[in-house]
Amino acid sequence: MASGDTLTNSASYTGGGFNVTEGYLEGKATLLRDVFLAKDLTIDAQGRYSSYSTFGGTKNWKASINWAPIQDIRFRATIGTSYRQPNVYELYSGGSLGYASATDPCAQASAYGSLSAAVVANCAKQGINTSSFVAANSGQIPTLYGGNAALKPETGRTYTVGTVITPRWLPGLSASVEYWHYTVKNMIAYLSSQYIVDQCYTGADTKYCSNITRVSSTNQLNSVTDYYANIGGLRTSGIDFDLDYRIRVTRQDVVTLGNNFQQLVSYLQQNEPGGQWYNYAGRLMYQSGTGQPRVRDYATVNWQHGNWGVTYMMKYTGGMVWNNGSQDLSTELGYGRYKTPGIFSHDLTIDYRLDRWKFQAGVNNLFDKQPPFVADASTNSAAGLYGDLYLGRYVFLQAGVNF
Repeated sequence: MASGDTLTNSASYTGGGFNVTEGYLEGKATLLRDVFLAKDLTIDAQGRYSSYSTFGGTKNWKASINWAPIQDIRFRATIGTSYRQPNVYELYSGGSLGYASATDPCAQASAYGSLSAAVVANCAKQGINTSSFVAANSGQIPTLYGGNAALKPETGRTYTVGTVITPRWLPGLSASVEYWHYTVKNMIAYLSSQYIVDQCYTGADTKYCSNITRVSSTNQLNSVTDYYANIGGLRTSGIDFDLDYRIRVTRQDVVTLGNNFQQLVSYLQQNEPGGQWYNYAGRLMYQSGTGQPRVRDYATVNWQHGNWGVTYMMKYTGGMVWNNGSQDLSTELGYGRYKTPGIFSHDLTIDYRLDRWKFQAGVNNLFDKQPPFVADASTNSAAGLYGDLYLGRYVFLQAGVNF
């Protein structure tokens, strides 16, 4: 609960709540052990019943299977459902004013390609001449945010399938690959302000025009209303590869190599129930600083010599095309920049153990990599993706003790 007091933009009172009663049951059974083509065969199942004061009862479950035909390889799979009750903030937060990174379509009608004529016509209906109109808030749109007591819960379904290989002929090696797929219905989120104004002025969905107000004397955007909503659905899938190899070099020296590679296969999202599916895989939502790179990779090398240790980590985030929620940007639409390249960064840590104490010294962002430019009208980058680069090269010292 909050009074609405704020040091920046005004905000209205926030208050509300709910209660929930839950019951949980889990079981596990080993079906086969140490027989032909079944070194191990185990299944388990979980179930949960939840009763919410706001939405009533719901049942969710998960089942999995682990099968190791021989000692060196194991297969695993899971399937399950999920349920997320809207939290108090999403339901009951008071309205507040913010400035979203977005542009007024009437100030850049030529950037809409084949839809430019529709934008010009719809702006003209409001008395706006797109050839001379200049937006007062360049790169930003005043936006009213807030909770929505009419929200429905999110529901989802997940399944995964994968394998783990630990070959006896190569001790210390472990490799795994896993495919995952996740679907969500009634996804709870804010729409981007850019999506709302684009839907209105391109004529794609004129119901969003009621969310937009302008100052009558100047035709400048006064505000866009963008409360939490069940915006539609999400379908996403990917493949994770993990490799770990521990090598004992001498009695005191151990080298451990590790790599986690993540491949995003698909990321399809609806921005309204029953609406169009948008492909956001490999796209960066430049106004909000969020994105879905198709590739991420984390590689580590650790050398342990007695009580001393050195760890090097390399992180890679794949390149992305900028997207405004409705379409990809491109040079054909008049944009000089429209994508962000892949980014590498490097960290180095040295540690020393003394009895219960552990001392560490390190350098994050070893080569002082700067975050890439992103035209978000706020940080000129994407803080949600590249936040660890904002400080530049960062040196730290720390000590800890186990009690």
